[in-house]
Amino acid sequence: MFVYDRIKLFYRIFKWICTFNNNTDFENNDVNKKDEKMNFEQHVEVNYDSLTMSEKEMLQFIVQHKELIVSKTIVEVGELLLTSKSTVLRLAKKIGFRGFTDMRYSIQDSISKTKSVDKIDLLSQLQMDIQKTFRFATELDFLPILKKIYEASQVILYATGFTQNNFTKELSNELFLSHRPNYLVSGETNFSMLADNLNKDDLVIITSLSGNTKGIQTTINKLNAKGVTIIGVTEFSDNFLKNNSTYQLFYEISRIDENPDLDSRSMSCLYIVLMILARKYREFVNKLGD
Repeated sequence: MFVYDRIKLFYRIFKWICTFNNNTDFENNDVNKKDEKMNFEQHVEVNYDSLTMSEKEMLQFIVQHKELIVSKTIVEVGELLLTSKSTVLRLAKKIGFRGFTDMRYSIQDSISKTKSVDKIDLLSQLQMDIQKTFRFATELDFLPILKKIYEASQVILYATGFTQNNFTKELSNELFLSHRPNYLVSGETNFSMLADNLNKDDLVIITSLSGNTKGIQTTINKLNAKGVTIIGVTEFSDNFLKNNSTYQLFYEISRIDENPDLDSRSMSCLYIVLMILARKYREFVNKLGD
């Protein structure tokens, strides 16, 4: 597999994960992506499959040597690629540009954007996110939440995305260690079907990023109509889950990717707020046993 084939495969997997987490708003419709606002990388990604093997090899070289390409004329690029300037021009047009100059401007813009992004102090950012998440927790009265977890007939856990689900598994394990049985549900359809069988004695904990996942809004409305207690866990924002849950837990998120074309945000503090909940519940149960 060529190097760019691997890059393209990774990019597609990344898009799927982010879409599954509702962590980013990638468009899956190529028609929507083929407009004048596409950057160089998007032109490449959208049109890569239509290229011949030799064209893919030439494009690999261009992607890997962008700073070199922008300093060359079309003739010089042809020499670098061991081909003619007409072949270079055809390649530029085949990936959606008006010509070589248009492609070169796009490559330069891509380089400039990457260099213009301020370096992110990731450790300091993480420290601030953790501090804000703990501050949200200290301002919350956990006692009604802990009592409901303890008294609920059934405790159902549901996560809206891949990362959320991984962290929610840890909450599930912690609750089991505190002798609180619970059920982690996967899939919007399964969640909706299960909601039909819940009542006011049950508890549902929903972990989300945006809190606006459209696929579960009908289910949340159904749970509220049945009097089911809902604990919504989302980023700190005004969102559907916050406004339609009985109790709310918040966590801080931050952007960690320096690529301006990606919306990559860390949900590390989701794990922290879930562990705060789990440890507070364990303390609550231990006090009951004293």
